[in-house]
Amino acid sequence: MHRRTALVIVLLCISAPVFSQSVREHTRPTPNRSTAVTESQASELTLTTTEVAVRPIQVWVRTAGAIDASRKSVVALVPATDGALIRVGQRVRMFSPQSRSRMYQARISRVEPRGPQLAVTATLVGTGYENSVRYILEIVTERGEFLSVPNEAILETGGKQIVYVEQSDGSYGRREIAVGAQGELFTQVLEGLKPGERVVTIGSFFIDADYKLKGS
Repeated sequence: MHRRTALVIVLLCISAPVFSQSVREHTRPTPNRSTAVTESQASELTLTTTEVAVRPIQVWVRTAGAIDASRKSVVALVPATDGALIRVGQRVRMFSPQSRSRMYQARISRVEPRGPQLAVTATLVGTGYENSVRYILEIVTERGEFLSVPNEAILETGGKQIVYVEQSDGSYGRREIAVGAQGELFTQVLEGLKPGERVVTIGSFFIDADYKLKGS
């Protein structure tokens, strides 16, 4: 056997027990079945937490319409159910299907009934793209201010909504919650969390997988 080959085998034999020990250390159960993550692991996983707080719940109503000859206003139709959320003065983000990278800012300037729907007029801050007639609109509406968490923090499992809450000892405990209104970025929390607690957002799937592994 060549000396180089023998050296490689010796190194593999030495490193294998260390690797196995690190895996066992990472996945060992803790008494309260919470999940412990070291600072280095959290950094590698880009693990982030967000505070449970009262925030506006925004819902974006999406529709499409045609720009007028002055290239300053777009009229679009929305269902009456969505129209109930729309008010004059609300912000609108608009873009042309031909140029999705170019976003325009506008405001709702008029809301009026049109048959079973509502016609909304959005007036641009600037001037629309010259070669486009049709625009896609995202109307930013608010349902109100509620105790909420980011949508990314909530995991659906077995018909339940689950979050992982940061504990005082640095571990993460599993918590079932009841939710209400869901917005584009945040979801209302009806039960299960208190203001000031912190929930895992980015990295929650890793925490959940580790929790289930310990349970099995």
